[in-house]
Amino acid sequence: MTETPALDQADDVGDAAPNWRTMTYEVFNPDHSVGVACGRDGEIVGLHITDDARDNGDAWLAAEIVRLARLAHQKSRVGLRAEMEFNGTRPYTIDSFDLPTESAYRAMEAAEFGTAS
Repeated sequence: MTETPALDQADDVGDAAPNWRTMTYEVFNPDHSVGVACGRDGEIVGLHITDDARDNGDAWLAAEIVRLARLAHQKSRVGLRAEMEFNGTRPYTIDSFDLPTESAYRAMEAAEFGTAS
């Protein structure tokens, strides 16, 4: 996964915890012509569109952005799961939110792109 964690000042134990509020979750299509970034709350915070992607037409580009936005949103939900686990939330509580695991997300991405990575 491509998250961009910003680290807080280490606590007394010496462990640095990710700054969950500034995490960014990015997803790119296989040829890296389109990418979508979501913040912690699943809100789109960035788009990457190459000139080649613009040449494919508006309908293709719109569909690609929506497809990647859906995946980026799910990736942010994986991050929320990780945050809850890090904070010591009970597994049954996390499961009640129906948050995907990292392996479930990877399966979604593989199914979407038709690749096994």
